[in-house]
Amino acid sequence: MEHYIWLSMCFIFVGVYLSKYLSHKTNTVDVLWFIIIGAILGNMHLIEENHALEFLGDIGIILVMFALGFEEDAKAFVDGVKKAWGIALIGAIFPFLAGYYSALTFGFGQNSALIWGLTMTATAVSLTMMTLKSLNLHKTKAATGIMTSAVVDDVLSLIGVAILLPIILSGGKTDTLNINYEELAFTFAKVIIFFSAVYFVGKFILPHEKGLKRIFKMEKGQYAVLGIFVVVFWFGALAHMLGFHPAIGAYFAGLLLKEEYFELEDVDLANIKSIENVVNNLAFVIFGPVFFILLGSKIIFDMNILGEVIIPTIVLFLAVLVFQILSAGGAAKFTGGYSNRDSILIGLGMLGRAELAFIVINIAYVQNQLITQKEFYILVFTTFLLNISVPLLIKAYTPFYKKMKD
Repeated sequence: MEHYIWLSMCFIFVGVYLSKYLSHKTNTVDVLWFIIIGAILGNMHLIEENHALEFLGDIGIILVMFALGFEEDAKAFVDGVKKAWGIALIGAIFPFLAGYYSALTFGFGQNSALIWGLTMTATAVSLTMMTLKSLNLHKTKAATGIMTSAVVDDVLSLIGVAILLPIILSGGKTDTLNINYEELAFTFAKVIIFFSAVYFVGKFILPHEKGLKRIFKMEKGQYAVLGIFVVVFWFGALAHMLGFHPAIGAYFAGLLLKEEYFELEDVDLANIKSIENVVNNLAFVIFGPVFFILLGSKIIFDMNILGEVIIPTIVLFLAVLVFQILSAGGAAKFTGGYSNRDSILIGLGMLGRAELAFIVINIAYVQNQLITQKEFYILVFTTFLLNISVPLLIKAYTPFYKKMKD
């Protein structure tokens, strides 16, 4: 029906408004309510899969990631990356092992075990960062550690998916594994191209007086926000072409834009503040929440199969929960040099599962039927529980975090 999408948008924004209200009344983070209300709307069939809605959700998460990058200090980010390798690598390996061995424990095959492992690997940094934003912890050392580690983790996860999915697909349902070395080399090349392009634009194009910097100062800064959108979507397009989520590109766009690019000597306006207000409203109040509402709407509860999957789901959830917190938190402490309180927050912050999890599930189940319906529900419910755990655990830990000393 033609009016369906407009009615769905109405329900979504009512859900956003209600989430904000419940968040305020219960003193909890709004992201939690976005996902819960999204699940309710999805199960009531008030929101159903629609390309236009999904696109709007993608716009929302792109704006969220840009806004977070825009607030981040580029030097602090670079320093954080130097500490992030151990956190990202160790924090990715252990959840993979938790998924892999959980599948084998419940009698599923080698291919299923690899798919379970891949699904549990990539970190949902946007979920964590929005949670930290709502608790005013988004400018802490731990937040920078989570962001940098998650970016590296997503790169590693992307490489893992690029390596293992073709191997699994080549074997079909026979558990025969074949390595595609050309695909592996191509993936590494795309990673190098992406970060080289980010460095080149940030170093030589954006700072140049006759380059993109002119867009932000045109007509006394009236079109600065429009200029920002040009940069954001260029970076998003570049990331998407090279196999990353566009939101990763948007984050780097925000990271590279500096306050000095918007300074105007003849205009008595706090331009950077007004721009930040516009961006933050679009990202955290209007379009960003749409992404999380839609994320929750993907959780459709089927009572007939729920009884069969509840035990494997709980086991997988607890295994990833424990392995992720201990591995990422321990790596933050011993390889990143973070304090005890920041290490714990980093461990909790790396719990969420990213969009890549749903991509893997979609390829494995919807497109190629490599896993059963039972496995599909186990992976979806576990991903849901992990994402719900992020705002709950970080909220519960916040009072202790503020009391502890570095």
